[in-house]
Amino acid sequence: MSLTFQALKKITVAIILISGIVVIITIFWRQEIKYAIPTAIPHDYISVLPGQTINLPEPLEQGAAYFIHFYNPDCPCSRFNSKHIQSLINDHSDSIKFVIVIPDAAALMRAKSELGNDLVFVEDVGHDIAKACGVYSTPQAVIVASDGKLFYRGNYNRARYCTTRASNFAEFSLIAFINNQPPQLFGLEATQSYGCALDAAQTEFEFF
Repeated sequence: MSLTFQALKKITVAIILISGIVVIITIFWRQEIKYAIPTAIPHDYISVLPGQTINLPEPLEQGAAYFIHFYNPDCPCSRFNSKHIQSLINDHSDSIKFVIVIPDAAALMRAKSELGNDLVFVEDVGHDIAKACGVYSTPQAVIVASDGKLFYRGNYNRARYCTTRASNFAEFSLIAFINNQPPQLFGLEATQSYGCALDAAQTEFEFF
């Protein structure tokens, strides 16, 4: 029995509505929800805790204090974070060495355009720096003392927009470090990684 025109019309409208809903959910997932849940922990991840001595691989030098910013231009959270990290660099670059860690050479031009040309950029193709610091997502901040001990590793803020002043974890840790104060304990909001996996480009189109 063939479908009537009215029945076919209803089916077409239903398909259009369902397709529209799927598109909206997909956009909302990719732009909001997936960045509001913790980043998946790699199966080979080894945690690094504050106070542990770490060996920073080349080209980073031993015996220097670093603020290391893990950046990936394919990650929306890293892009939202750009103004905040620029502010930290402007305010504190006289007190500590800032290093921007990027995933590969292709990210360099975009990183310079967003963060500035006169910064120190280091490629971490094999994630050696990230693994040494216990980092597996972006954006993440790491503060390492000149004796090689990890002072802070974690999120910049509990929100990806870095607009909640009361939870600027990386900034508060940096100020404490500069003032020779002990590391602050912020809890999971600071230490549980959010944002994107280090290889953000490979997961850009993942859905659920």
